[in-house]
Amino acid sequence: MALVARHAWQVPKLQLVFGRERVLCGHVGAQDSEAAAGFVKGTWDALGPIDALICANGAFGATAAGKDQAGDLQGLLEANLLTGANLARAVIGRMQRRGAGSLVFVGSDTVGSGGKSMTNYLASKAALHEYVRAMSFELRGSGIRVVALVPGVIDTKANRAAMPLVDPSQWVPLVEVANALLQLAFAPLPDTGPLYPPTALR
Repeated sequence: MALVARHAWQVPKLQLVFGRERVLCGHVGAQDSEAAAGFVKGTWDALGPIDALICANGAFGATAAGKDQAGDLQGLLEANLLTGANLARAVIGRMQRRGAGSLVFVGSDTVGSGGKSMTNYLASKAALHEYVRAMSFELRGSGIRVVALVPGVIDTKANRAAMPLVDPSQWVPLVEVANALLQLAFAPLPDTGPLYPPTALR
């Protein structure tokens, strides 16, 4: 397993959790194409062909329209779209030559529904959804699966801290998200994609 962090300070934490036996951990910036290509090559050389790229990266931000800072939208685009696209760009050619592989991303079921103070967040996730749709169409017949999980609010520590007055009982459990991502990467899927809510995979 190869694990990529968006920030260098996250790498030691990954190594602590996952260990080092047949595990590679590294840092790749959201738009650093050379680092992405190097990490993919290093993974391929050390561990063998990459069967699936699972992009579980993401970020949330809520700011009233016109009150956001100049870099807020760019930051959300980097977290929710550009990081995954950068890694996908690095691995697609190798998957095409092999004729097999999966590219899996995490979208949001709030796209298209609007939301107070969520303009930048929804724009970044909408861009990811269209990226997945277009990539899935372009790579059709290549042996490469391109899909996205579109969950509701995920039950994480960060979301509980950000929304302390909201009942989390209706949120999507983190373990369900993890299992769904693995299913999207490796299991047979209903022919309704490329965007899948968790309920479609139960």
